[in-house]
Amino acid sequence: MQQSINTTGTTAGTTAGTGKQDFTLTDLWLVIRKRRWMLVLIALGTMLFFVGRGMYRGKEYTAHSEIQIQPGAQAGLKQGTGSLMPNATLDITIESDIRILTSDTLLLKVAKKLKLQDDPDFLGYEPALIPGVGHPKVSPLLHGNLDDVRMQIAVLGILRSRLMVTRIPRTQMLTIAYRSPSPRLATSVVNTLTSEFIEHNFITHYGSTQHVSEWLSSQIDDLRTVVQSSQDKMVDLQKRLGISALDPNHSMIVEEITGLQKNAAETSAARVLAEARYHILQSLPADQIQDAPMTAEMGSAGTQSLLAGLRAQRATASAELARLQPVYGPNYPQVKQLTAQVQSLDKEIAKQQSRVVAQARDAYNIAASAEGKARGALVDRTNQLYGQRDDLVQFELLSQEYESNRKMYESILARLREAAVDSGLDAADISVVDLAKIPLTPSSTSLKSQAMMGLFFGCLAGLALALIMERMDTRVRDARQIQDLLGLPSMAVVPQTNWREKTREAELAGQEQIGPEILWDSRSAFAEAVRVFRTSIQLSGNTRQSRVIALTSCQPGEGKSTLSTNLAAALAQGGKRVILVDTDMRRPSLLWRLKLAGKRGLSEYLTGNETLEAVTQKHKTLPTLDLISSGSNPPLPADLLSSETMKELAATLRERYDYVLFDTPPILSVTDPLIVSSLSDGLVMVIRQGICTRAMLHRASEVMRDVGIKLYGFVLNGVDASLPEYYGYMGYYSYDYKNREE
Repeated sequence: MQQSINTTGTTAGTTAGTGKQDFTLTDLWLVIRKRRWMLVLIALGTMLFFVGRGMYRGKEYTAHSEIQIQPGAQAGLKQGTGSLMPNATLDITIESDIRILTSDTLLLKVAKKLKLQDDPDFLGYEPALIPGVGHPKVSPLLHGNLDDVRMQIAVLGILRSRLMVTRIPRTQMLTIAYRSPSPRLATSVVNTLTSEFIEHNFITHYGSTQHVSEWLSSQIDDLRTVVQSSQDKMVDLQKRLGISALDPNHSMIVEEITGLQKNAAETSAARVLAEARYHILQSLPADQIQDAPMTAEMGSAGTQSLLAGLRAQRATASAELARLQPVYGPNYPQVKQLTAQVQSLDKEIAKQQSRVVAQARDAYNIAASAEGKARGALVDRTNQLYGQRDDLVQFELLSQEYESNRKMYESILARLREAAVDSGLDAADISVVDLAKIPLTPSSTSLKSQAMMGLFFGCLAGLALALIMERMDTRVRDARQIQDLLGLPSMAVVPQTNWREKTREAELAGQEQIGPEILWDSRSAFAEAVRVFRTSIQLSGNTRQSRVIALTSCQPGEGKSTLSTNLAAALAQGGKRVILVDTDMRRPSLLWRLKLAGKRGLSEYLTGNETLEAVTQKHKTLPTLDLISSGSNPPLPADLLSSETMKELAATLRERYDYVLFDTPPILSVTDPLIVSSLSDGLVMVIRQGICTRAMLHRASEVMRDVGIKLYGFVLNGVDASLPEYYGYMGYYSYDYKNREE
């Protein structure tokens, strides 16, 4: 096996890299230095955007008011009343009130009362309504018509975007805040919304209870007629019998009839209450239906947890959606998820509301059926007894019927009076703690703070973009990265050069410069890097006897031919007999690079048209350096390179020279490098910084692994010494030579 400096020569692809290394702070600093101008531009751009937005919007003022929600404030007054309205918990009540405060109905009342469409302070920097389908013209918001649906949507959108309704944690209080460029407008909106909310709450509760009271009043008239009829029958029989004829003792038959009457009265009362609850639930708005038990007398088996829990979940999801949608828009994944969740909860709430109403209807039907059966049993039994007992028994029965109807009438009448009292108590559950006062200082962030925020977020965005670009960039730029990919040592790091510009300058000045470039400026960093490359070849363990070396690259333009000629010159300067053979018969470069005479070369020798001595040329300034150009372009270069004549040529050159260098074509383009490398002792890869990608290196490694070519290592060419990775890496020699010249 061949060896390079400190490392045994490796068959391509057989030695794995060190694996993926952790991203360290040093790597982060290198990324920042490399893309510092992009970071600066993004940070400054973001800062200017924040400052411009702040200047465009100007100062904003925020007015606050606080209200207290007390769903149980009148519990002491309502004890024992058995209110027909379902009770709600504090959390559900507060969440419902927050939704009401931000509802379109309430906000539209505020907009109409304050005439916000005529207030330029309210419209601010949104003076026009964007045209939509069927509205090709832009509609102005100022002095608009709030009866127009599109105008309502625009005004409500502005109003809702600046309104904030939040609950103070662990309290019964809500904070209503509104921000506006005008402190007067902010205060007016908050106070108007507070008063409208209190009025809406009172009207809603009072109206619902009044509706229940009206229905109960109609039921009272029917009960009064029943009581009066029972009393008339009892009085008529009493007149016929006389008071003294009444027997205070009750027989078994009378007790049986009494039980039937009691059962009929109870079922009748249960039917009335069940029917009342059913009509109440039908008349209530959908959002006020609760599946809580009505009263103990109603016998409802519903529970409060299911429907109340669903409404609490919807209120929480809606609040989160209202907070995120103005910021991220409707297409943000979390906004979509919350929208779907709200729609699903709406469907489930509607389903449960229908279930509650259906249960109330079923309970009413069951109670009515039970009442009919109880009264039927009483009538049947009474008819039987009337024919068997005397008038005394009939009087007792009439007395019991009268008392039963009277008690039921008084109970329903008491409920009606309690409902009227509850309507006022429920409506008094909201109280104002603090009205909004005109703010004296702006609540918006200062331009200095916005500039700092913009600079901070710009730096974060620039850093994130730089890291993304660094991860997406598959081009190799670092010798350590190539070592990890190929498992090969770095034989030299060659900096960028400007030989083409120097050549043109020399030609314009009438001076003839003959390559290689190392002869033009022996003190340059490029020349020193080539000498490091030469030292790596000479000190490599097995290469002391390995004199045939091939140089290749992944693709054209990586500087392979330049390094080949300069390495040959460096070896010749060290007193070695060196021959450089250009085996690239498709795109030869040795002929014009070194200004060789004639066009006879390797292709003429391999075809037998010329001798070895005829195609071998001496360098004009280096007597120990011989050169063989590629010659004319043959139709099948690969066939010539794989011929026996080529093998004999390699053996002959090995005997005559200390070092034989083959300049081969790119290994990913043609098969010529593989053929030439099989005649060599080893191969050196030339990789240009920022051009060759990781995929190319992997492919080249696979190709060489399949053939079993031995690799000495690689040379990283065209390195930008100003990059952070190589900061100061190659500055020592150029600095030393510069001082010597001075």
